[in-house]
Amino acid sequence: MEPSQQLVQVATLQGHDEPRVWHVAWSPSGHTLASCAADRAIRLWAEDGDRAWACVAILTDGHQRTVRRVSWAPCGSLLASCSFDGTAMIWRCEDGVFDCLASLEGHDNEVKAVAWSPSGSFVATCGRDKSVWVWEAEDEAYEVAAVLHSHGADVKDIVWHPTDDVLASASYDDSLKIITQDGDDWRCAATLLGHASTVWGLAFSADGAHIVSCSDDRSVVLWAGGPADAAPAAAAAPAAPAPAPYSYAQVASLPEVHSRPIYAIDWEKGGARMIATGGGDDAVCAIEATLPEPGSAKPASLRLVARVAGAHRGDVNSVAVAPAERGDGLLASAGDDGVIRLWRRA
Repeated sequence: MEPSQQLVQVATLQGHDEPRVWHVAWSPSGHTLASCAADRAIRLWAEDGDRAWACVAILTDGHQRTVRRVSWAPCGSLLASCSFDGTAMIWRCEDGVFDCLASLEGHDNEVKAVAWSPSGSFVATCGRDKSVWVWEAEDEAYEVAAVLHSHGADVKDIVWHPTDDVLASASYDDSLKIITQDGDDWRCAATLLGHASTVWGLAFSADGAHIVSCSDDRSVVLWAGGPADAAPAAAAAPAAPAPAPYSYAQVASLPEVHSRPIYAIDWEKGGARMIATGGGDDAVCAIEATLPEPGSAKPASLRLVARVAGAHRGDVNSVAVAPAERGDGLLASAGDDGVIRLWRRA
């Protein structure tokens, strides 16, 4: 089926000194966009009085190599970044000025992703060393709460459940993992298998009841689930493990969304259904998820609604849908061409 909608470009943001912008992330208010790139810099972008976008801050005195990912804390005044130099950093903004508050060290090599928990109490990182680290934030100090080695290869992405301190991770080992807190410990509660190759990215729905993932196999997979009854059945043997407190199962898939690997995915928050993807075919796509009402027998489905071929001159590394607070569904994308583009659905 041909796409029924369009993505219209509304702005182009340029300024990073080297090609390959790796990631973009909206602040919780949706009024500021953070970007990071191979030039080791983090840039902050915002609209001026004429609604034109401009770079309002540049952070260059932190990482020693490519900055791979940025993530805003729920409070909007803290920004986390991670780098191929093996570190993650916490930046604090006061009166529009960003200062490095802490450096998180422990990974053996490249850190691929960083993410804040919805409570703001935890920061998670993952990397090429196949590990996921959970850091606890307390009084501006960040201590290691857990190091997990659940994956058998590079961990490409991590995201938090939108309301609970539950993590989902994606890996070169073709799997997703659900990570939950068990008392003072963290553990892998479930493994999701459904992709035929590397899982590059994933995102939760606004209510946490669904996950979407994208892969080297060029497909987008939709998973449904959430909290499960952790109490073991009465007939279970004493040694039988309790069911996973969080469990997800595949309910829909959309094959060949892109003609090459899909590197980035994001899900519009605030109850909307748009899922954005970016891939190695230089394209940006919009997908609509149809989710059944509780108790309904109608199956979930995914439908491609818009595609921009040649959205970037090179791989699309990141897509980010603006928070509902903006009210305009703005979509940001970043690519190997060193450019950030803003799109609006029409």
